[in-house]
Amino acid sequence: MLVSGSVTDIAALFLSRTGVVVAYPTETFYGLGAKISDKAAISKILVIKGRKASMGIIVLVADMDMACSIAYIDQNQRELLQKFWPGPLSAILQARKNMHSLLAPGGKVALRISPHETAACLVGAIGPITSTSANLTGKRPARTAQEVVASGLELDGILDGGTTPGEQPSTLIDLTSWPPACVREGAIPFQEILAK
Repeated sequence: MLVSGSVTDIAALFLSRTGVVVAYPTETFYGLGAKISDKAAISKILVIKGRKASMGIIVLVADMDMACSIAYIDQNQRELLQKFWPGPLSAILQARKNMHSLLAPGGKVALRISPHETAACLVGAIGPITSTSANLTGKRPARTAQEVVASGLELDGILDGGTTPGEQPSTLIDLTSWPPACVREGAIPFQEILAK
């Protein structure tokens, strides 16, 4: 397993072969990343975590343009998202037709733009990647590269970006109906989102 603090090293690993899954830092915890075009790697994440396929996996994007290439975003949704992105807000949106069913169960996909510089650089280097917490399902998410190693997850690499805040996960909201619905309360209080 490659452990490196270099985005370039980890990006090269992704580009070297298919089926690559790495852990990387975000504004909440360490996440597990696979290229969203890599079906083998997406399936591998579910096995690594012991996670049900029906739950879906959040996708990190670099900007609104990249988000719009993955999901349909109307003006109301865009205005709300621009108030909180980049930030710990994940939004469920109607997926475009080319999305893998494991990322978009029921035709819906959850997207986020991370404010974490390392995560943002990685997405900028290789394109949209998955972002599910680096842990076995039901266990505490990792806050450091060392905790990822200790978790025993079978990964291809770890992008060591130091210690993450690790307090709460991103807030997850459903924007496929209006007003938005709260799916998971997290780092941004849902009432703050509704008030914007």
